[in-house]
Amino acid sequence: MPIVSLQDLLDANVDVLVVGGGTCGLATATRLAQNRPNIVIAVIEAGDYHENDPLVDIPGMMSRAIHNPKYDWTYYTVPQKYAGNRQILQSHGKGLGGSSMLNFFGFVRPSKEELDAIEQLGNVGWNWDSLSAYMKKFRASAFKHRMNLLTDSASRHPRIRRTMDTKALDLIPSDFFSFINNVSNLGPIAKSYPPHITEIHAPLLDSLESMGVPRNPDNSGGRPVGAFLAPTSVDSKTATRSYSASGYYAPNEHLPNLLVLTGALTTKINFTAGADGLQKAASVNIEKDGVKSTVNVKKEVLLSAGSLHTPQLLELSGVGSPKILAPLGIDTIIDLPGVGENLQDHALAPTVVEVDQSFKTFEIFGDPEQLADQQKLYAERKGLLAGVSSCFAFMPAAAFGTEANLADWEKCASVSVIPELDALHPSVRLGMEKQYEILRGWLKDPNQVFSQILTVNGHYPVAGVTPDPTKRYTTLLVAFMHPFTRGRVHITSTNPKAHPDLDPKYLANPADSGVLTSMISFMRRLFKTGPIAESIQSVTVPPFDEDTPIEQVNRFVADTLATVHHPVGTASMLPKELGGVVDSRLRVYGSENLRVVDCSIIPLELSCNIQSVAYAIGEKAADIILSEASLLP
Repeated sequence: MPIVSLQDLLDANVDVLVVGGGTCGLATATRLAQNRPNIVIAVIEAGDYHENDPLVDIPGMMSRAIHNPKYDWTYYTVPQKYAGNRQILQSHGKGLGGSSMLNFFGFVRPSKEELDAIEQLGNVGWNWDSLSAYMKKFRASAFKHRMNLLTDSASRHPRIRRTMDTKALDLIPSDFFSFINNVSNLGPIAKSYPPHITEIHAPLLDSLESMGVPRNPDNSGGRPVGAFLAPTSVDSKTATRSYSASGYYAPNEHLPNLLVLTGALTTKINFTAGADGLQKAASVNIEKDGVKSTVNVKKEVLLSAGSLHTPQLLELSGVGSPKILAPLGIDTIIDLPGVGENLQDHALAPTVVEVDQSFKTFEIFGDPEQLADQQKLYAERKGLLAGVSSCFAFMPAAAFGTEANLADWEKCASVSVIPELDALHPSVRLGMEKQYEILRGWLKDPNQVFSQILTVNGHYPVAGVTPDPTKRYTTLLVAFMHPFTRGRVHITSTNPKAHPDLDPKYLANPADSGVLTSMISFMRRLFKTGPIAESIQSVTVPPFDEDTPIEQVNRFVADTLATVHHPVGTASMLPKELGGVVDSRLRVYGSENLRVVDCSIIPLELSCNIQSVAYAIGEKAADIILSEASLLP
């Protein structure tokens, strides 16, 4: 059904309640509603439905909604001791579609070994074979529609087939034919290449190749190491964002058993005694427009609020560590010390170069005439507004670190390196040590990614740096992919509207700082190598050369570090004796019918833009739940 009223929801006999209409939540809810028409599925979302909103839909405006409380929860960390004592923004999508409404579109898969490691950590059935099948299920090829690229963009793609059109070249990259032949075009989320190939694309890939980072057009088969133009979650038919609200909900809003309530904050999950000593999630408390209500649930509650909000709601409901709950006067209903722990996130440091004045970067939007030209192009599904730069490089540790670096980082793969982790419950510490064992094995593996280069077609915001609006810039962000640090997110108040105590502990483990400083050095060498050197007028960020003392480079990293917005692990899918919060069927330990369906279940950070895995989690969760006896037709 279209968005329902509060009274409509209260009058319904809800079988399955999904808390959070985000990336995973809408995927699961829609699949359940499609497959069980006799069961009522309700979704409660705290944000609004931003349908046909240009700040969400237009790819070239992707960052405009971030920091805006209408679209973004705008969480901030506690002061980060090792990152300049700064409070760092943690954007988190607020609205139907969740963070798929805010993300930067990249579609990249992790390595085979990373997904197999989830099973290795005790989760039978969560492996490459299973999850890669679900990653195919949700995607639709937008190449059933023609891609309209201008001739100058066409010439920059290394592998294309051309068919002449009157005004443009319609390009289909050759590596997409295997995708079209092997993957159904019927999935809900569109996949396409950007319609504007940046001028720095080919020089960057050529220079990386000369430094030992190969091109990798077949990057979705479990071997992501290398450089490539990545597909994006943009529907090339409309040149708009393809996300869970547009792909899953909108085509299925007519289903009479799919109820979606927006603008309603879930404040607590209420339990009653269930079978075999388990707790049964019987209802949830919500607040909409100042009105507090309780929604009863007959069968299942699926918590899909995201890695930052899910542990908050669990703790407000009495699920977590007594050490956190008791001081706030919250009775412990289910004692799970892993709730809110094991927080992992990708983090980045920026490098920015000035490029030739002829390059079309986002700086041209400051020129009214050129902006008007781009708006005209967008009406034809072309130009900078119709897509985003998606050139990536994924690198193993040995590609940028010395043997001495790798030896030092291997020593850092231990809970004992971060003193603050000493106070954790023994089960949580043991689970982390199991993760570190895996990381140590990956450090010297040439097929495992430890750092990423992300391109931005313009000047990325850097504190203390004011770009010249008359110049053109390209940003190359460097990020660590497997953080050695482990953080936390916990409540400090019984007020559900209060932001949680969010502490990723960025750079608390020196290996994380080491990866970023080594990547900064790699980038300085890259900028002087091969074709990219000819495209660069000057290096503006960081403002120093290869001879700069390492202490100054470390300070730069600490002062500029930012999140890549991929938090995981705060309700980890692990055995309970390893600090786990949910089992391999996503059920919260100690509960009869409460599950977590979002990226908080991922126990070990993945080396990819995690939306592909998020959708796969949503799809797999639906199949798990559909197989349960209580939902059989």
